[in-house]
Amino acid sequence: MNYMNIFGVLSIVLNILLILVILIRSPNEQSLQENLAPFKLFESSSRAEKSIDNFIQLLTIFYFLLAISYVIQSYF
Repeated sequence: MNYMNIFGVLSIVLNILLILVILIRSPNEQSLQENLAPFKLFESSSRAEKSIDNFIQLLTIFYFLLAISYVIQSYF
């Protein structure tokens, strides 16, 4: 498999994950509780917000690292 194809697939997966997590994240605590209540992932809405914010930051870092590596790979 070509490196460009791998970068493309990873980019699509990261984009979808970022969009989904940002849509789940809501400034309204009640909305966040309603969205995550069936999954029983978090003890409280504030803990859920912190965890989701950290996950968004991590995905964003991976996204930019992937973009940088894509540019470097296409340059050489």
